[in-house]
Amino acid sequence: MLSKTSIVICGMLLQGEMNAYDMLKMINNMNMQYWHPIGATTLYESCLRLEKKGYIEDTGKSDNKVVYRITEAGRAELKATICTLFERVDFDSVWFCLAVMYSGILTKKELEEEKEKRAAFLDEYEKGTIENRDKMLAAKVPYIDICAIDRMIQIIQMEKETLRKL
Repeated sequence: MLSKTSIVICGMLLQGEMNAYDMLKMINNMNMQYWHPIGATTLYESCLRLEKKGYIEDTGKSDNKVVYRITEAGRAELKATICTLFERVDFDSVWFCLAVMYSGILTKKELEEEKEKRAAFLDEYEKGTIENRDKMLAAKVPYIDICAIDRMIQIIQMEKETLRKL
């Protein structure tokens, strides 16, 4: 599975060829620093790792800067990663955000299948989480001990709304 930064790089390269500096500008334009900051060093190192794995390659179009494009292996790995992210719930909601952002790599049918899997999983997870929270409330557990559970319920509900809109 790709890392968050690798998902962003491969996802951006789906839009076309670009160098690392252009990727950094796009990341800044997306205000990504507020939810998944990626610095220049991390981006450059990630590009080198992705290139070494054969997921992206230098187009050879510029003498001054390396211009990257995603390879078929990179597309396949990004697609597999997106599907994996749709099929799991994580306390770190950035993973789901990235899956949605780059879900365009999936066909309509694949996206619908992944949305159905995620919705079913979220329904089950939400039910169990609410039951757990309600038991704790009935036992008069202080809210400070329950607030993380409430946050997960809110995340689940937001993700379900995102799926409906997607």
